[in-house]
Amino acid sequence: MNLESLLLKAETEADQPKDPPEGIPEQTLSPLIRKILQILFLPFVHLDLITEKIAKFLIRPPFETGGNCKRRGNCCRYILFPETTGIVKKLFLFWNTEVHGFYKREGPDYEHEGKKIRVYGCRHLQKDGSCGNYFLRPKVCRSWPLITVFGYPKVLKGCGYKIKVRDSALKKYPGLKIYEDASSE
Repeated sequence: MNLESLLLKAETEADQPKDPPEGIPEQTLSPLIRKILQILFLPFVHLDLITEKIAKFLIRPPFETGGNCKRRGNCCRYILFPETTGIVKKLFLFWNTEVHGFYKREGPDYEHEGKKIRVYGCRHLQKDGSCGNYFLRPKVCRSWPLITVFGYPKVLKGCGYKIKVRDSALKKYPGLKIYEDASSE
């Protein structure tokens, strides 16, 4: 299965994918230390989000979002991170698995634009599709759906969010591809 097939599966799947065969790995860091680290780094997460908003105000992306989350949880079941190496890999894995609560899903690594991509799931996803760690959730969760200044937005169909092309972008780039309504199934 390639990455595009996986994303199509993530968009259409109604049931949660199977956990790894050996189960979701236990976290070794104590819950108290995890919460303390999340609280200590929360101001930096908010500072990063504020600078992102300022940048998007100064350089308007051609797309904007509308709609609301339907709490299907598929964005929490298929979190894609590029593979890293060396000490960065160890820090990245520690932070995202021990502090944020992500775990590697079973299956192969994928390749996209020359980079290896690993698929993670989130242990904080509840049965009703809501987040069990909403107040302390990481930046990757806070900035979903992803709208960047360059490139197309990243959103799963059926999630409830709609992606629209700004009128100013259509005037400036008349050939700009209209992104389909992400909430239609």
